[in-house]
Amino acid sequence: MERLSFQQLPFAVKIAMWVVFNNAWWSIEEFVIDRRGLWKYMPYYRVANACVWDLAVALIIAVAIWRASRRSSSHPA
Repeated sequence: MERLSFQQLPFAVKIAMWVVFNNAWWSIEEFVIDRRGLWKYMPYYRVANACVWDLAVALIIAVAIWRASRRSSSHPA
């Protein structure tokens, strides 16, 4: 069986990866940031609401997945 590169994976798998990493962020946000009170030190953070931090993390994850899927197979990571 041959190993697949991230670039060769179907689009649905890439979307699933985005969802998984966003769920990880939401879990960190809920169980660490909100419950420990770290949100007091994060500008523009809103407890229990969507905020700039959520958008930033979602965009960073999307860009990372996009770059990983655009990487040439001649340049393995």
